[in-house]
Amino acid sequence: MATLITGGAGFIGLALAEHLLAAGQRVVLFDLPAAPTELMARPELAGAVYVSGDVTDEADLDAALATASIDCVIHAAAVTPNEQRERTDARRIVDVNVGGTVNLMERAIGHGGIRRIVVVSSVAVYGFSAPTVSGCFEEAVSHPAPSALYGISKLAAEQAAIRIAHLQGCDTRIVRLGPVYGPWELPTPVRDALSPHYQVLQALRSGHEAVLPRAMRADWIYSRDAAAGIAAVGMGVALDHAIYHVGGGCVSDLPNWCRTLAAHFPEFRWRFAASGETAGIVYNLPADRAPLSIARLTRDTGFSPAFPVGEAAADYLSWIGLNGRASGGAS
Repeated sequence: MATLITGGAGFIGLALAEHLLAAGQRVVLFDLPAAPTELMARPELAGAVYVSGDVTDEADLDAALATASIDCVIHAAAVTPNEQRERTDARRIVDVNVGGTVNLMERAIGHGGIRRIVVVSSVAVYGFSAPTVSGCFEEAVSHPAPSALYGISKLAAEQAAIRIAHLQGCDTRIVRLGPVYGPWELPTPVRDALSPHYQVLQALRSGHEAVLPRAMRADWIYSRDAAAGIAAVGMGVALDHAIYHVGGGCVSDLPNWCRTLAAHFPEFRWRFAASGETAGIVYNLPADRAPLSIARLTRDTGFSPAFPVGEAAADYLSWIGLNGRASGGAS
């Protein structure tokens, strides 16, 4: 049996593939033809089958589903837009994020033999609504109120998937994923919003100073933890709920990340932007968003993040081949 990952050549898709392959599972990656070849060639992905296609195309999905004995589908295909793409390409965002989800549900259920479908959603469905008294968003009581087209489309995709699953009797779970950084992140034609952690790391590699707009506190989750959390939902045998949060479990910020990198690279410089100065690091949110409670996920699957900031930085630097050299000209 095998797992089909839509959006398989994207940030989350590749992190998931690495995790599942390391656990000895078969993986089929489905994504647009323009896969990031520099990542696809990495040894961590050895054994994965890649099928190119568009999630909005029925025939393309049918071909991917026929590649192996698929019993689990993790639907991570999405357009992650910035504000400029919202202005210029709103229809494509909705077509992929909502229409692609409906197409995936229909084709997978029609194909048969699918044990579970996991639809990867986002903390963006909550917008900037108020957290609960715990200070977190909680699945049972927090009400989605998306403020941008990405969150709007992800919430619509969730609701459509749940309704189709109910009508067809298919075990379908929703994962609302928190903000992610770490291995496998690259800019792609469908990913405009790059994590500030990635941007800071690019500044370090090029020998530039990282200039931050503000601290940007959030429950940042390392990509390898994110993959483990999503996989826990995909493979869990005693899941009591339709919706699960996957987040970092604690709050960190960009100064923490910068200080951690500076401990490895003493020549690395960072600071906050002065009043009126344009920051070099771009945040895709105008304000900080409350963290996700992961108590439900931990209770039902035993999941716990394994990479706090210090461990994440060491692992990430090793993954990209940086080992504590001086920052100038690092590669």
